[in-house]
Amino acid sequence: MKLLVIGPQADAIARRIDAGAHAALDPGLTASPLSAAGETGTELDPRFLVELLRDADVASVEAGILAPLTPRYSVRDLALELGAPVLLSVAAGPHVVSDARLALDCARGAGLRVIDVVLTGDSDERELLSALADVPTVGVADEQPWPVEEWLAAPAADAPRRASAVSLDAYRAWPPRATDDPRTTPRPQIMAALLEIAGAEGPMLATRAFALYNRASGGKKLTTVVRTPLASALHWLGQERRIVVTGADDIPWQDDDLIRLPDAPAIHVRELGPRALDEVPLDEIAELMRRLDARDPKRAVLDAYGLRRLTAHADQYLGYAMDLAAG
Repeated sequence: MKLLVIGPQADAIARRIDAGAHAALDPGLTASPLSAAGETGTELDPRFLVELLRDADVASVEAGILAPLTPRYSVRDLALELGAPVLLSVAAGPHVVSDARLALDCARGAGLRVIDVVLTGDSDERELLSALADVPTVGVADEQPWPVEEWLAAPAADAPRRASAVSLDAYRAWPPRATDDPRTTPRPQIMAALLEIAGAEGPMLATRAFALYNRASGGKKLTTVVRTPLASALHWLGQERRIVVTGADDIPWQDDDLIRLPDAPAIHVRELGPRALDEVPLDEIAELMRRLDARDPKRAVLDAYGLRRLTAHADQYLGYAMDLAAG
């Protein structure tokens, strides 16, 4: 993909850039894509959306950068998965500077490359926005051609990123509820609880999900006998495609399965939350390292998570993440 346009009038802006074939996601919505889909009794499938937009030179999503597409998947997640440079459109009005800067920080903080901001109408604050955002700002009504190719040709490493820092989403922990002993509980009940846990905390390591269930049932140690029925329930959830299970063999150095609901992003960079460092998926840490782009990635990750000591175990685990990030 050449370019992804996000925001109000995104479809019209995409057509101006490329009058030929392009892909659009619900132009003209008056509600978030998730709410609009709910009103029509439909559900948006992130996998379908990625396939819909991926092959287009210019694609558009007429919604805000954090607008939900599913309860666990936002427009920003879609943009990250597509990996294309982003052009943000912002509605002209009294809050245009604040709205544009918030959208820019949200996009840049997640590692997206924003090449330009387009105002949907006239604004006396256009020059101010251009200066504060450190990115070209144009108007949708401008008669002169936009230098899109010039924006795209600028090396990604040289793209302006002023006033942005790497942002971590809040970690949504599963609110514990009483569960029954997995050794004597019917599989459907275990499956329902694991769905709750993965829905709240996924993508997550399977062992953490099992440990949360086990503690909620009053168990102390995750023994093989306890783990077996939990693993069986997870297997059936995967078979029924209610949970996406990425096997340990498919994740270098992870040594554990990774689980998430089908509508959740494969990688979600979040705060550490209640997790131990080695409960954070390696690909999540690797993505954080890429965004931090620090000389000392291990120390930068510890700082981002609010941790101080680099223990031998942490050093090894972060080393695996560095290798994954480099690959």
